[in-house]
Order: sequence, then structure tokens, then C-alpha cells
Amino acid sequence: RGSSPPGAACHAPAPRRGAASGRMLPSAADPYYVAKEEVEGAIAKVQEMHKEWKRLLQSENTAKSARFQHLHAEISGDLRQLDFDLQDISETIKMVEENRQRFQMDNAEINGRKGFVSRSRAVMRELQESITGTAATAKMEADKRALLTRKDAAAAANSARATQVARDNDAFLDRERQTQMNIIRQQDETLDQIASSAQRLQGAATTISLELKEQAKMLEELDEDIDKETEKLNFVMKRIGRLMKTGDSKQICLIIGLSVLMIVLVFLIVNS
Repeated sequence: RGSSPPGAACHAPAPRRGAASGRMLPSAADPYYVAKEEVEGAIAKVQEMHKEWKRLLQSENTAKSARFQHLHAEISGDLRQLDFDLQDISETIKMVEENRQRFQMDNAEINGRKGFVSRSRAVMRELQESITGTAATAKMEADKRALLTRKDAAAAANSARATQVARDNDAFLDRERQTQMNIIRQQDETLDQIASSAQRLQGAATTISLELKEQAKMLEELDEDIDKETEKLNFVMKRIGRLMKTGDSKQICLIIGLSVLMIVLVFLIVNS
């Protein structure tokens, strides 16, 4: 604040012209009135802040409200400064009382200044008791406990949430591991089935290959038999051709018999 520095009010008003007549100097020339005006302005300011402080005390958590804490600190600081200012004014009044002849100040003026100091101190005492009294202190302490309780509860809730999240994550990872293991097991079973099928196919292919080789061998043997029988048949056909050129009935019967024999032989060769 722009209050007068300590000791500023100690400069008692200088004697006025015509001091012998016992008249006082104008108030504008007396530093007391400057200090008084500053003190009154400071008290009014503190009273306005105190109204807001009181409203916040009743309506908000004081341990959480930054505005309340700022007001509380500022009011306390202003009250301390006002106490210093009133001490300075009291010292000047005491000095004037001890030097009546020098300062030419009557009792009414001195009593008025003393009354201002007393009234100001009463207002300050009331404000000080309001911000440091039992009720205000109890409310602020209760707010601190409530805030700590909420913080503890929030910390416990956060810890519980973190624990639950950790458990959920572990459970999810376990489920995923189990799922992966099931997938791997199913893949192994599928691979085993594929391997078994491949082995069966390989066995079947080997069997088919052997059968094909046997069939090929049988076909070669059949071709050889057919070639032999064809040669025989050609020989017979040549003989038949010669016999057909004759008209002997015995030869014709022989031809018929040979033809039947040839047919039987061919039938036996095909079905063997």
C-alpha cells in the first residue's frame, strides 16, 4: 500500500502562524490526516476482501480454493501493515502529549486522534478474530481433512483401477496365449493328418506303380503270345488257303476243325 513509512506520522504539525492565539494549522498541512486517510482506505479495502473471504469460507472448500487462500494471505498481510501504521500514529500522539507547548494542540484534537486509533484497532481486532477465530480455523482444518480424504480416496480408486486394469491385461494375455496354443495344436493335428494322408497316398502310389509294372509285363507277354499265335494263325491260314484250292470233303472238314481250334485258342489266350 501507499501508506506513510514508519515514522512519517511522527512529524508533528508545525506551529501555525499566530500560534500564540492557540489556533491550529489547517488539516491539509498536518501529516496525521494523510496517514489517517490511508489507514481508512486500507481498512475499507480489507473489509471488502473480508466479505468475499467470508463468502468463500462458507461456500467452498478453503483448502482447494486458490482465491480464498490468496485473500486470507492478503488480509493477514494488510492487517499487519495497518498495525504498524497505527503504532506510528500512536507514537506521534504520545509525542504531542509530551510536548504540548511545542505543538499547540488542544485536548479535543488529541482525544479525537486517540479515538480514531481505538476505533481502527477495534475494527482490525474484529477482522483478525474473524480470520483466525475458532470457527474459521475449524472450517479450514475440516476442509483440509476433507481434501486429504478425497485425495486418499482418489488415490485408492486410482490404485484399484490400476490393479483391475493389470488383472484384465493379465487375463487377456492368458486368453490370447491359450488361443494361440489351441491354434498351434489344431495346426499340428492338421499337419499330422496331412502327413498321414501323404503316407497313404505314397503307399497307394507305390502299389499302383507295382500294379502298372505287372500289367505292363503281362501286356508284353500277351503281345509275345499274340505274335506267336499270329504266326501260327498265318501258317494255318496259308495251309487253309492251299486246302481251299482242293474239293476234297475230308480236307474241308479238317479246315473247319482247325478253324474251331484256332478260335478256341484265341479265346483261351485272351482270357488267360
